[in-house]
Amino acid sequence: MFRRGLNICKNNNGFEIESHYDRILHSCTSLAFLSQIHSILTTTGIIKHSVHLNARVIIKYSDFLHLQSARFVFNATDHESSSFLWNTMLRAYANSGFCSEALEFYSLMRKTGIRPNNYTFPFALKSCADNLLPTYGKLLHSEIIRTGFGSDIYVEAALIDMYAGCDFIQDGRKVFDKMSYRDLVCWTSMITAYEQSEQAETALHLLHQMQQESFCLDWVTAVTVASAIGQLGDARRAQSVHGYAIRHAFFQDLPVVNSILSMYAKCGEVEKAEIIFHQTKQRNTITWNSMLTCYSQNGQASEALALFEQMKISDVNPNQVTALIVVSSCSYLGSQQLATKIHDFIIQNKIETNLTLWNAIMDMYAKCADLDTALRMFQEVPLSHLDVTSWNTLISGYGMHGYGKEALKLFNNMITHGFQPNHVTFTSILSACSHSGLIEEGRNCFSEMEKLCVKKEPKHFACMVDMLGRGGFLDEAYELIKNMSSEPNDEVWGALLLACKIYGNATLGKVAADNLFHLEPQHTGYYVLMSNIYATSRNWQEVGKLRQDMKNKGLRKPAGVSLIEFDNKLHGFHTGEEFNSFTREIYEKVERMVVEIKMVGYVPDLSCVFHDVEEEDKHGMLSYHGEKLALAFGLMNVSDTGLAIRITKNLRVCSDCHLAFKLVSRVYGRKIIVRDVNRFHHFEDGFCSCNDYW
Repeated sequence: MFRRGLNICKNNNGFEIESHYDRILHSCTSLAFLSQIHSILTTTGIIKHSVHLNARVIIKYSDFLHLQSARFVFNATDHESSSFLWNTMLRAYANSGFCSEALEFYSLMRKTGIRPNNYTFPFALKSCADNLLPTYGKLLHSEIIRTGFGSDIYVEAALIDMYAGCDFIQDGRKVFDKMSYRDLVCWTSMITAYEQSEQAETALHLLHQMQQESFCLDWVTAVTVASAIGQLGDARRAQSVHGYAIRHAFFQDLPVVNSILSMYAKCGEVEKAEIIFHQTKQRNTITWNSMLTCYSQNGQASEALALFEQMKISDVNPNQVTALIVVSSCSYLGSQQLATKIHDFIIQNKIETNLTLWNAIMDMYAKCADLDTALRMFQEVPLSHLDVTSWNTLISGYGMHGYGKEALKLFNNMITHGFQPNHVTFTSILSACSHSGLIEEGRNCFSEMEKLCVKKEPKHFACMVDMLGRGGFLDEAYELIKNMSSEPNDEVWGALLLACKIYGNATLGKVAADNLFHLEPQHTGYYVLMSNIYATSRNWQEVGKLRQDMKNKGLRKPAGVSLIEFDNKLHGFHTGEEFNSFTREIYEKVERMVVEIKMVGYVPDLSCVFHDVEEEDKHGMLSYHGEKLALAFGLMNVSDTGLAIRITKNLRVCSDCHLAFKLVSRVYGRKIIVRDVNRFHHFEDGFCSCNDYW
């Protein structure tokens, strides 16, 4: 059909064939065909007589990002008096992302004497926003006022977008408030500006004002509103906008479907997101990524990776965003084999790996207990191409594995090479010092923050309290909290409560717990910790009160799950797994394992079990903790003694299992790597890398 149209045009020299060429240009899908058409238009001389065809060819070249050819067409035309062609070329630069070239072209346009109009300014303003040039944008704003276009609705909407893109929201709001008339586009631009600057409540308040002025949402506004509600995590309002989208048939537009799906994900409504995903037959990459993100953000990493397997056999290609989500999910699970597979997939499918993705893959390997690969990836990047996140990732990796001295060395190298540490850097290095018991070094790093002009945030105080508390400096930790310039948050008090658990300080523990119960009344873990402190001091009356409080509030201790990978599958174990044909052998292995480690000094730590349980039952409950079941499974199936047994737990490993794992590593001559919610534990020959400091 294309060639037929081309032949018609060739055979009609001198006739009115502009419409034929226009249709052909519109349907052109390759640069080679476009060049052929351009050649015919030039040799026949037709293009000289049609401003419209010149503009069409310019835009078509820009669609293929061939801006040099587009500029060649512009230069070959009689454009000196045609603002239409100048605007077309400016549009080509702006919409193709050539922001600097667009602004240079605008300057040339002004020097040539071409007067800008209401089509010119929006493209110039867009380039300012995309290139984050608020100063240039304000100069354009002044010129807009001087040339009399300050009250043009299209220009005003572009000004709002420019100020929003440059993070000058208040300047954009001033333009908005001065408008004599606002259409739906202007309202949507201002609402979107607030949403993108994470001022969701203000965005929704403005939406309410818009509706009071009798404007109805279109699908573009609905996308913005869904994103704002997602930021707030407001499930009630999420249902409302979902219903509105259905009633107004917006679900025919895939961007609306994707935004509603993403909104439910951020509200923690996984089941509702699943329903929308499965009801959507025509899915694009964003749809898949939205559902993957939903699982990943809501702690369902296994479901995310299972969905990724489905995506791979669909007709949609994973992209860089997909890779980031999947890498994050693998980091959560801590599977080394899976990490290698995902990295191989990224390479084999030639997914562009920018520094953000590279850093994420480094982090994945570190969290999957493969520090050697993480370090190798760090060293493969030229020093000049690294960023602060690259350094932070490796410092954090060393810290979580208990290699505090190596983390400090890396921190010093970072400063030596001219990289400015940020608040994340200090969180990582203080955490590393805490996990390794490097108290004096941690104090020095904390003091160093002021010299390097890094503001101390609650997260840093939490790390310091954790470090001092684990080291037995409970009074100093409490004094640090009392002297904070801002209100201590739950992380700070939580660190103190954990330290009180370690040292059995019920008095100070109660102070921390009372603050935590006020700040996070629904957080079960704090009740359990305080209950354990009372149990250690045999204060059963207070234990009973706390358990009753939990019951009254409907709080339940979160279920612990321990994961171990074998034969390319992740196997999960919970405490007290149901006895069946699969678990029978595992239970028997646990019993033999306990007998053997008792012969080298294992004594069960019964403080890990509630007091109102029979003594015999306490021993049984400890033996069948999820991590012990996972370990028994590993000993049964990972026959190569040179391979480490790797286990991931979603909660803190208990003191009884920690002791048992040390002794198992000695008796069986196996290396065991456990990642709990706080850190990594490397068990070998009867010792743990944490030096019992966790």
